[in-house]
Amino acid sequence: MLPKKYTKGKANRGPRFADDVWDLREFLPRTSRHTRVNFLLFEEGLQRHTAKEFAFALLRETPGSQLRPAKPTSLPQALTTLARVWTHLRAVGVERLQDVRREHLEALLPLLRSSTPAGVEDQVNALKRLAEFGPYLSYDRLTLRPWPYRTARQISGATSNHENSTPRIPEEIMRPYLAAAVFYVRLASHDLLAAREELARTREATKAQPLPAPFGREGSQTRRKIEQFIERRRAEGRGLPALPIERHHTAPDAPVIDGIVQAPNLTMIKHLSGTRSIHHLRPLLVAAGNELGWEPGGLPARALWPATGKPWRASLSATSMNTETVQLRVACWIVIAYLSGMRDMEVRELGRDCAFTELGADGRTRYKIRGRVYKNRKLSGDEVNWVVLKVVHEAVEVLKLINDDPTHLFGYRQGSGYVLLSTMPLRLKNFRDHLNLLFSTPEGPYIPLPMAEDLELDTELVDDVDSDDEATDEDPLAWSFDTRQFRRTLSWHIANQPFGVVAGTRQYKHASHVIFEGYAGTSASGFADEVAADKAVALLDYVEDLYHDWNEGGRSAGGAVKRVEAEFDRIRAELGDLPGVVASPERLRTMLRHLTRTLHPGALNDCFHHADTAVCSKRAKTVGRPLPMLNMCLTCPNSRRSSIHLPRYRMSRDLASEELKDTEHLPPHQQTAIGEFITMLDGTIEELKDEDGARV
Repeated sequence: MLPKKYTKGKANRGPRFADDVWDLREFLPRTSRHTRVNFLLFEEGLQRHTAKEFAFALLRETPGSQLRPAKPTSLPQALTTLARVWTHLRAVGVERLQDVRREHLEALLPLLRSSTPAGVEDQVNALKRLAEFGPYLSYDRLTLRPWPYRTARQISGATSNHENSTPRIPEEIMRPYLAAAVFYVRLASHDLLAAREELARTREATKAQPLPAPFGREGSQTRRKIEQFIERRRAEGRGLPALPIERHHTAPDAPVIDGIVQAPNLTMIKHLSGTRSIHHLRPLLVAAGNELGWEPGGLPARALWPATGKPWRASLSATSMNTETVQLRVACWIVIAYLSGMRDMEVRELGRDCAFTELGADGRTRYKIRGRVYKNRKLSGDEVNWVVLKVVHEAVEVLKLINDDPTHLFGYRQGSGYVLLSTMPLRLKNFRDHLNLLFSTPEGPYIPLPMAEDLELDTELVDDVDSDDEATDEDPLAWSFDTRQFRRTLSWHIANQPFGVVAGTRQYKHASHVIFEGYAGTSASGFADEVAADKAVALLDYVEDLYHDWNEGGRSAGGAVKRVEAEFDRIRAELGDLPGVVASPERLRTMLRHLTRTLHPGALNDCFHHADTAVCSKRAKTVGRPLPMLNMCLTCPNSRRSSIHLPRYRMSRDLASEELKDTEHLPPHQQTAIGEFITMLDGTIEELKDEDGARV
């Protein structure tokens, strides 16, 4: 049934026409939500045969408005919608497609409109597609065009919205949520990896032990080891490992005090003491636990939670370690998805070798992720790169240590095979609840739980709705996470930076611009500490470069020159930072830091912004926001150009001269404007050149 381009290199050609269920798992990305086309939804005989012919044609033909054949990923949903349409047709008395008349379609509308506007639109489109694919259906087809002069959108009553309506995650939720995810990646992961290694080591050591002596024999080797273990815990001032609360049902008579079951965790004690079987010594362990106390877990957790300065968990058991490993995988997903802008499918399809670095033009290391974009691309996707922060690479390294799937970063062994992290909306909600369980205080939950009606559903901005992402059952009473919100939230922050719409468009793989300039800034509503700190360091590095360039004799121009260079003079005098004298780098950076508060670096100009004097803000009243332009910046009191910008001015002048050299066919006023533009660039270059012309 599948075209050869999808089965090339595979072990088989896929499902056959006669199959009532087409299994496509081998040919689709592992993150695909639906991998089976179920024709048992249709009545056996003519209806089912027609549905199969329709599916066959969808994969190969492009009639009517169809621009390209459908991808196999769309087949399950298309056939499910078709089955609903057929049910409604039966309800209005239609047995075969060829019997459909105009009156049937009008009677059909009230049934369709019992669904949501989106559902109505899907079903109307399904009928229209059935008509378009009529020539490819052998025994039954529509003989008329449904609603030929109305679109599915007009019939459904859905309103057109070219902007993304996915709500942003509120800052008061996203900030602690991301902070905890980064904590898991950078600190908690060390405890979990150490616990996994310790547990694996003790299990192997236990297996190597000989079988225990007969039960009840005094002085047996097993009893001696348990007594020695109890003495060690007494000497350390520690209690005995307690049964996990999740397994309380195995000791229902044991009381629970402060959430700790007052019964021994025999499995953990067995591993920690290096014994093979200790069930017959349970009374001894219960007595010792009642004397020494009961301790959840048994494996140490040493990472300190920043808010309290205390370990993030009392300790870890085998059960809690497995639970925390699941949460660690989710934390890695959050860090990668939020700090890259990748879709859920793109994140979970990453390979183990996805992380790499490159040296940027400024000599700094750029951290990148290699992955694939699937939306609106071919079935196998297109390979692209994302620019990210270092912590994203750290998350990748953690996943490589806790997961063992040879092909997918988020795949891990379960049972006899490998599974891929899935059901992300539910996992994101569970991670929030888990954080509240661990880190909440008497003052309130760690992650706030605002009511849905208190949240601003902002529909401004630049991202497209990700129809391929997993849906989520949102709780109407409180904020619920779904995967699209992370991408949506980041896109809003990017677009609220200077030139951010361009940067966001490129980062989101509508093109391929570097994310940094738009990504790493702060906005009116704040941004994650990780990104803001990275921005501050970059700005301080840049100001330091400006200072050193000035101190070594580099020329500058612009309205802000006197103000900025007066600061440089003051700092040099205080540091004694004369040419040939090495000043303290730490003191220099401290004294320069205040200049970063108003600095906005640019390709042809640096802006030390003051709103009261900014030319761009005075000339942009009609649009409500500043619009920096080169002509404005040349005369603005906030502008400063230095020799750092000189190569870019040279390149701009050369490009302009080459592109605009033939102006004879242009109107006189355009020729004058072009000439003035090139003259302006030449004048700026002369301002910045050394007097001897050596600096170019």
